[in-house]
Amino acid sequence: MTITSFTFLGFVLATLIVYRSFPVKKQWWVLLAASIIFYLSFSIGGIFVMIGTSLLTYFSGIMVQKQKDKHNAWLKENKKNADKETRKAKKAFYQKRQKLIVAGTVAVTIGILFICKYYGVLATRFNGLFNTSLWTAENILLPLGISYYSLQLIGYLVDVNRDIIPAERNPLKVILYGGFFLSIMQGPFNRYNDLMPQICAEKRQKLTYVNFKFAVLKITGGYIKKLCIADQVGIIANEVFTNYNNYSGLGILLGIVCFAIQLYADFSGYMDIVIGIGQLFGINMPENFRQPFFSRNMSEFWKRWHITLGFWLQDYVFFPLLKSSLFKRIGKSITGKLGKDAGRRIPTYIGLFILWTLIGAWHGAGFNYVFGVGILQFLYIFLGEICDPIFEKMKKLLHINDKKLYWHIFQSVRTTALMMLAWVFFNSKSFMQALRMIRNIFVVPRLGQFFAPFYSEAVNGNYLRNTIFIAVCIVVILFADLLHEKGKSLRTIICDRPYPIRLAFYLILAFTLIIFGAYGNQYVASDFIYFKF
Repeated sequence: MTITSFTFLGFVLATLIVYRSFPVKKQWWVLLAASIIFYLSFSIGGIFVMIGTSLLTYFSGIMVQKQKDKHNAWLKENKKNADKETRKAKKAFYQKRQKLIVAGTVAVTIGILFICKYYGVLATRFNGLFNTSLWTAENILLPLGISYYSLQLIGYLVDVNRDIIPAERNPLKVILYGGFFLSIMQGPFNRYNDLMPQICAEKRQKLTYVNFKFAVLKITGGYIKKLCIADQVGIIANEVFTNYNNYSGLGILLGIVCFAIQLYADFSGYMDIVIGIGQLFGINMPENFRQPFFSRNMSEFWKRWHITLGFWLQDYVFFPLLKSSLFKRIGKSITGKLGKDAGRRIPTYIGLFILWTLIGAWHGAGFNYVFGVGILQFLYIFLGEICDPIFEKMKKLLHINDKKLYWHIFQSVRTTALMMLAWVFFNSKSFMQALRMIRNIFVVPRLGQFFAPFYSEAVNGNYLRNTIFIAVCIVVILFADLLHEKGKSLRTIICDRPYPIRLAFYLILAFTLIIFGAYGNQYVASDFIYFKF
């Protein structure tokens, strides 16, 4: 039941009708049933892994909560009799038990993720390198959304341990949180204390015409991004990346630019669809993108791209790493030898390197992921900070005003170009293929080879159509993002117009979706890019 299918739209409509007909207190049961049905449409075996991981997290949360309750009960009974040292020792005793429960559960959850997603690839490569015969897990399940629900459930358990939320007493609600059908495939990463109070609310706002209109516009915009931009531009990107040996120079660059458009339209389009559907159910999920191509540097880019993943990793990996006793000892040692500034910076850089390596590995087991989405991103940020004093001196020397529009445009183009280089690794089948593609950029092309991807039979062979279409895609994306960057909502602008203008715009959206999406020339629906992660 793919998101782009009419079956999915019918499923959402039927779920919405049943959901809105139920009493508000019971509506979460409808979402639980819908999530199970949606999951079963992809994987029957995988749902047992998802439910099993959710139940493991549920029972672990209950056990952590019991340790907290025992500690509080002991404090209440011995408040007057116990001295400070005794209270401190008792607190450490219960906290140690909590940490053991959390660590064990996280280890099992990550272990399941590793076996299902990474073990087979790594075992196959190990066998090839060392002529061994390790089991390569050919027939093992890869449960739908395992990379997403595993992290969400870990976040829930850590939040229970941190006293941010109490342990959930109903196991079905934890299963719903893990397998919620709108975010199971590609996110966004929802925090338990943000999502579940909305799903299990005792009061809910009625679905008004205005809310319905705004939600449908959000959904429609997402489908246009996916079907009319990502899938169409993706034809050229796929051709160049698949047959990169046939192209060189600007032909390779063309394929890379098309993939950048495809990736953004595909991923942000999915987010618009599921966020819009969530609004129909009275559930507000966090935005995952905020005009990333307007970023001035790589640090800013990652605050605008896949935002919820960044916040998750920041809260549950990076900050705990820096606060750990090991990193404190490292910082203290470096401070004594190299000074306070080095004692602060070096542990931070080590933490960033670990963080980005994990991000790369989260995307896939291949070194192209570990390097392109991980190590290379760390190098961008690290070198940017190290070289910042030099850049500041150069700006003063050249009398550059960094508040001017031309400088912002330069920075945004530079940041986008660096990300496109990283995406070559992301979209290549191997690290070596990515290097060969990058090498081909610098090969002087034969006459007309730059335009070859436009009129290749693999991309329908219409040079003029492809040229115009790609240019229009870039303009549309940048125009929509520019409005949002200036704090203006395209949906609000449309809905505030007089009825004839609104009607004309609705018709344009409908015909755009029908002509370029569903009935485009040799149109073939494709999976969302991040579906495989």
